[in-house]
Amino acid sequence: MTEKTNDPSLASALADSVKAIDADYTEEMRELRALFEEARLEAEKDEPSDVKLKALLNDANEMARTFATLDPAWQAVQRVARMFGIL
Repeated sequence: MTEKTNDPSLASALADSVKAIDADYTEEMRELRALFEEARLEAEKDEPSDVKLKALLNDANEMARTFATLDPAWQAVQRVARMFGIL
């Protein structure tokens, strides 16, 4: 059986992603940030779970794709709301 060890480059990349989200986004990215933070904590463990990391990163990937798909629609809703003085 091969010994699993933590991957400092993965943990570093995840920490950078969390910092970028904190700097550029707020409420709308809190769930994605939470996934990255959980994945970072798992990656920093002495023996991280490959299954858990893959699941967390897959969830983050799907969430990011959803945000990217819905962003134009959300921007349109905001424009209409501004036209009516809601925002």
